[in-house]
Amino acid sequence: MARSMEQHRSALRELLARTRPDDAAALLRLDAAAGRILAGDLLAPLALPPETNSQMDGFAVCTADLRAPRVGGDAAAAPLELPVVGISAAGSPPARHECGAATAVMTGAVLPEGADAVIPVERVHPPRFDTPVITVPAETAAATAPGTFVREAGSDVARGAVALPAGTVLGPAALGVCAALGLTGADTVLVRRGPRVLVVSGGDEVLPAGAPLRPGTVHDANGPLLRSWFESAGAESVTHLRVDDDVDAFTARLRCTVGEDHPDLVVTSGGISAGAFEVVRQALERIAADVWFGHVAVQPGGPQGCGTVLGVPVLCLPGNPVSTWVSCESFVRPALAAVWGCCAPPRWVEARLGETMTPLDGRTQLRRGILDTVGGSDLPDGTGRVPRVSLVGGASSHLLTAAARADVLVRIPPGTDPLPVGTAVAVLPVAGGVVA
Repeated sequence: MARSMEQHRSALRELLARTRPDDAAALLRLDAAAGRILAGDLLAPLALPPETNSQMDGFAVCTADLRAPRVGGDAAAAPLELPVVGISAAGSPPARHECGAATAVMTGAVLPEGADAVIPVERVHPPRFDTPVITVPAETAAATAPGTFVREAGSDVARGAVALPAGTVLGPAALGVCAALGLTGADTVLVRRGPRVLVVSGGDEVLPAGAPLRPGTVHDANGPLLRSWFESAGAESVTHLRVDDDVDAFTARLRCTVGEDHPDLVVTSGGISAGAFEVVRQALERIAADVWFGHVAVQPGGPQGCGTVLGVPVLCLPGNPVSTWVSCESFVRPALAAVWGCCAPPRWVEARLGETMTPLDGRTQLRRGILDTVGGSDLPDGTGRVPRVSLVGGASSHLLTAAARADVLVRIPPGTDPLPVGTAVAVLPVAGGVVA
């Protein structure tokens, strides 16, 4: 009987929990730390922003001046004229603010001492900077409270406070924080040590890229695919072992490589089905006491295997490239994130089918799709839109070029009845897609 997807995820979590990379952290140069996970809190060496500054192009004012009585009129109803004294651009020393006046300031300019709010240039008359006097409408003056359009020093993070907590993935935004704090690529950050992964791919019909193809042969897509995937999933190193369909040779090379490289995880692709030349299955059943091979109720990625070989966890993935990739996203990533914490967990979201499709009876399908966040459906409460997803390529697991155009996996639950346009489905964002 086939495992359910959740049963197989649970089995992988239990397997990885038996033996894991040591908890030692490593100092890594920031320019080599993209995608890694912080092992400790990163404290801010300075405040962000460093100084109180203007959020808008406009005029710095003291709000007490806006409440002052007008000559010949009620302060609440009469406009206010203020002379413009000084101008300050971002990066310039702060201008001197005079009581009863306005100081022209640009976005990011340090707020002049004595001013406590900024009025956008569009809300005064005339709405420009080359004028000696501005008129502030009464309604604008009344609506301008202390702190209006002002970014207080340390409002993002105070000096000495935690800027990025332990467990943060050093993605683009986090690396931007590091740069804003003044860290350079040569500075080091403390990151969790990722797993050392041994990737095994090959077969008699699989040739390395660049080798001339003979009849019946293909180039090895899975080796580079898995190397790239594990590097992006926080692996510290990835070693690639190419093998042929010789059980004895495979076993000897695997023993040698594991003994020399001491990987934390072995991942194989292909060779695990019911054929006569399933070298991975035949070899591991010979040398691994607890290895499991079977099927999961999913397409693609049905054939799976897992266990321990030579004291190391081994994950055995199917050999068709799309099946290999989908297995990484649907099974390997959740286990790595939950147990070893070396990558971010998958985050499924809701979308609506952009076309009618018929599910499989008894198996979940993981189709590849392209998300349309513009042409979606309005939510009933009016708070936004549910994106629409269109399938790309067919269901077959050899359609790798179509998969490369996808930016989501689409989970189609088992069933027999066609799913009409607009059916709610779960989608998993993945790296890929086409930039228009």
